[in-house]
Amino acid sequence: MPGGTRRQPDSEAGWTSSRIAGALAELMSRLDYEKYGAQGGDFGAFVAPDLGRVDPDHVIGIHVNAATMGFIPFGEVPEDVVATFSEVEKERLQRLGWFMSEGNGYFQISATRPQTLAYALNDSPVGQLAWIVEKFKEWTNSRHELPEDAIDRDHILTDVMIYWLTATAGSSSNLYYESMHSQ
Repeated sequence: MPGGTRRQPDSEAGWTSSRIAGALAELMSRLDYEKYGAQGGDFGAFVAPDLGRVDPDHVIGIHVNAATMGFIPFGEVPEDVVATFSEVEKERLQRLGWFMSEGNGYFQISATRPQTLAYALNDSPVGQLAWIVEKFKEWTNSRHELPEDAIDRDHILTDVMIYWLTATAGSSSNLYYESMHSQ
């Protein structure tokens, strides 16, 4: 993704999911791919569907693993509808409610104050570590007391170091800002 951890930060505005999808479609064309699929999680859950929209003659399938990001309607579910849910569906609805009230702070901060977040995370390796470890703790198997019980500690530290060494905390957060503030 533009501005992500694998390359230099982007300073240019306008890198929305649709623009990123257009750039990826161009890349796939230049690589001579006639047909291809797209998978997206987190912000990629916005980009993958947009890729299908901008390049429908070549995209043969899309998979997203962050369905709560724009594919499940947010807001209250009427009681009469909830009454028709299975116990599993009711549990999932409760988890979605928890995520929207307690687990979505990273998105709100990234979408509204990416530069402030960048200064904090780029200035402090401990801050960067805390930011990433908290995500691993919340988003992996939360039955484990420690994140490294679910994900190998070296994997977690590698992830943290990639953001730290490339100073891309801000540009990776800027994707959320651009998405929320574009037309």
